[in-house]
Order: sequence, then structure tokens, then C-alpha cells
Amino acid sequence: MIVLVCLEAPNPGRAAKAAEGLARKLVQGAQIIAVSAGGPLDNGALAWALERRSFQRIIHLQDSSLVKADFLTVGIVLSELARQVRADVVLAGGSSDSEGQGLVPAALAERLHAPLIARVRDVRLADSGRLEVTVSAGGQLCTLSCPCPVVLTATASHDSSSAPDAPTPASSVETIGLGQLTLDSSQMVPRPELLGTQAAAPSKRPRPIIPDEAARYLLGRRMP
Repeated sequence: MIVLVCLEAPNPGRAAKAAEGLARKLVQGAQIIAVSAGGPLDNGALAWALERRSFQRIIHLQDSSLVKADFLTVGIVLSELARQVRADVVLAGGSSDSEGQGLVPAALAERLHAPLIARVRDVRLADSGRLEVTVSAGGQLCTLSCPCPVVLTATASHDSSSAPDAPTPASSVETIGLGQLTLDSSQMVPRPELLGTQAAAPSKRPRPIIPDEAARYLLGRRMP
């Protein structure tokens, strides 16, 4: 089984770290691959991945157009990498620490033609070869059965403690350009610039009615 874990760049978010924790729970002997899209080669996500013993491969998708690419573009790029490495399971954080929109996994799953299961708390490989996925829904835990390939997203509350020793942990980072994924960097769509947040308009409190005024209005006469 090949598991692809998507990390945020330039720094790994809490949910992305939780996705690595889920990957370790899948099956003994699985090949776990970390991928970081955009940013410099010495970014925090790759440094964190090199410190883990979970990953047998660490891949950096290197192209300047990915730094400001929109969610759909990043989803397309990650899906093409998932096809190239023949990933059975793609794991990602449910939302980033900075923007928190959670749109990239949806775009990835749509492009990969794979089901998307969100808010995953636990996962295991059943004897049938299908995944049994425990999700949090409506304050309850539900277990789903699904085939591979599949895209799973984790929440930041999942445990991401130290991994057990891997047989051959990655010692270096592989760099892949968009050309190797048969993608044209000139067609990457940039995301809109964030101009800041607009403060909510202050609510207008109704002018309090003075008892004398209320009386004059109701009785139609002047109060002494």
C-alpha cells in the first residue's frame, strides 16, 4: 500500500501533522510518502518531514507558480503526483492554520476521481482490502467502509506522536517540477490576494424610550 501525505508549505500545519499520524496507523509495511507543494527547498514542512521516521520518500514539488496558486491548481498538481506514485490513500489536513478553507482536498479528490472523507479520527485496513474509516459527525463517531483510492482529511486534534522506527526512512528530499507531471506552469491560476478582513458593522442599538415620552405618545397629552 502506498500512502501520500500532503504537507502545507512553507510550514506544516497542525492538521497536516495529524494526517501523518493517521498514515502510521494504516498498515505495517506501507510506503508513506510526504509531499510539499511550492515554497523553497529548505522550508519548514520538509525539515519537519526529515525529522520523522515515518516517511520512506519525501517529495518537493518545486515551481514558482505554486507559491501563489489557487486551491484548484494545487489540487490538480497533487492529484497528478498521486497518480504518478500510484497512491492508494491520500491524506491531508482538513484545513490550513492560516486560511482554514479546506478546499484543496476537495479539488484533489475531484481530479483524482476518488471519494473524499473528512474529519477522520481513525483508519485501518480490513481483511477485505477496504479501508474502515472512523469519522466525527454530529458529535458522534461513525465507521465507514470504502475502497481505494481514497482521499482522507484529518483534524488537528488527532494524535501525532513520535513514529516507530521505519525500515528505511528518507534521508533526502526529491524535487519534481511540473514538467515531470506533464503540467504547464504557465497555466497555473493564481489565487486572489487577501486584502484584509473587514470589521463587522457596529449594530445600531435602538434609542431608549423615556417613560415621559412614552406617556405623551400614548396618552396624547403633556406630562406635568
